Amino acid sequence: LNNKVAAGLASYVDKQNRMTPDGVRKLVSILRDFQQILSLLPDCQVFPFATASLRNIRNTEEVLAAIRENTGLEVEVLSGELEARYGCIGAMLTCPLAGGAVFDIGGGSTEIVRLENGKIVSAQSLDIGSLNLYNRYVSELWPSRPEIDELTSAVRKKLRKADLLKKPSPFICGIGGTARAVLKIANQYLEKPESNRLLTVAELDRTAAMLLDRKNTARKLILKNCPDRVHTILPGVIVMTTVTHKLCKEQLYISRYGVREGYLCQKLIKPGI
Repeated sequence: LNNKVAAGLASYVDKQNRMTPDGVRKLVSILRDFQQILSLLPDCQVFPFATASLRNIRNTEEVLAAIRENTGLEVEVLSGELEARYGCIGAMLTCPLAGGAVFDIGGGSTEIVRLENGKIVSAQSLDIGSLNLYNRYVSELWPSRPEIDELTSAVRKKLRKADLLKKPSPFICGIGGTARAVLKIANQYLEKPESNRLLTVAELDRTAAMLLDRKNTARKLILKNCPDRVHTILPGVIVMTTVTHKLCKEQLYISRYGVREGYLCQKLIKPGI
C-alpha cells in the first residue's frame, strides 16, 4: 500500500533531547491509524521498527512503553549500522551495485554504506538529517544565504570524520525521501521523463543551484513535487550534493526501495545480515 505520514518527530524533541508528550501522542495516533488499515488485512504480520527518531532521544524506553501500552506494538529500534545495512539491502533490489556506495538521507540521520565486490564493507550513520539540520540552523521557512553556508560547513565537518570511499566511485545509489524528492524536481526541471532514476553529478549540481537560489522556479517546483518537504528540502539537497561529491564522480541512481524493503526482506525472505 505504501501509505505514509510525515510525522516530523524531530520537531517534538525538547532541549533535554527528550520526545515531548505531544510528540508521543502524535506518534501513537499515527500508529493507531495504521492499525485500522491493517485490521482490514486478515492474518497480516506486522514488523514495526524505528530509526533515528527514537534512537537518538534520551527517553526511548519511555516512548516505547507508551506505544506498547496504547497500541500493543513492540517496536524494534534499529542501530545506525543496522539501518544503513537494511537500506543498502533494499536499494540493491533495484540497483545491484558491485562496488561504490549507497547513501540514505532521512529526517534525523544520514546513512552511508561502502561496497566492494557486491559486499558491505562499512555501514555507518551520521546525525545529519534534513529535519534536524533545519531545526538547528534555519530560522525561517527557507535558509538564508549565511544559513546555507553554515549548513554546508556543518555537513562537510561531519563527513570529514566519516568512513568514506578512498576515491569517488563512477556510480553510486541514493535512497530515502529526500533523494526521491530531489529526483522528482530534477526530472521536471531538466525535462526528463518521470520514470527517470539517473542523474549525473552535473545535473544534481544544476538542480541544487536552482533550489538554493530560492527564486520563483524553486518555489513552484517544490510545491508541485514535494509540498510536505517545503521546509526540509533545502537542507536535504545540501546534504545530498555534499555527500555525492565525496562519493561519486559521474552518476547516481535513485532507488524506489530502501530501509523498509530491506528490513522486510530480512524478516520474511533471508534472515540474517
